[in-house]
Amino acid sequence: MAIKNSVSLLLSSLMVFALICIPTISAQNGPWCVANRKVSDQVVQAAAVWTCQQSGVDCSRIQLGQNCFLPNTIKDHASVVFNTYYQHFKHQGGSCDFHGAAVITQTDPTQNGPWCVANRKVSDQVVQAAAVWTCQQSGVDCSRIQLGQNCFLPNTIKDHASVVFNTYYQHFKHQGGSCDFHGAAVITQTDPKQR
Repeated sequence: MAIKNSVSLLLSSLMVFALICIPTISAQNGPWCVANRKVSDQVVQAAAVWTCQQSGVDCSRIQLGQNCFLPNTIKDHASVVFNTYYQHFKHQGGSCDFHGAAVITQTDPTQNGPWCVANRKVSDQVVQAAAVWTCQQSGVDCSRIQLGQNCFLPNTIKDHASVVFNTYYQHFKHQGGSCDFHGAAVITQTDPKQR
């Protein structure tokens, strides 16, 4: 009888947790505060610099080698800064305006598709050659696919090449960069992390 009551109490507690915590966690996913694409880079940058220097927001994630450095554009970096500030201070009266440099969006900015991935119909040798060229010639940082780094697994040529190709594509697509690599890569609308 005591075991049955303990199990019943545990299940009741889990149901209360699910009813209280799960909606709270989901609600924190959005909306997001991002750089206003209609405002000049100079205005956006000035607002981001002010936010980093005056608000106490940790802006180290947009530094070279950190997880939010790429895409390396003023507006992408500013979006990280603005959203960090907004998520931290929105329940204390913080807004997402920054003198017009930012706007609220319901679209998750981390889901920045389309993505450029290795073409599964092309041989591993062709894909690997294109990925090696990209790492050596384009200036893309390919350290994330090395042993012990966050994109090492799955450890296949095509998965590593997809990281390289997409890093290049996300970095250079607004400057005319393409996703072809002599047929070794293709564009997809499906987030490769969701495969």
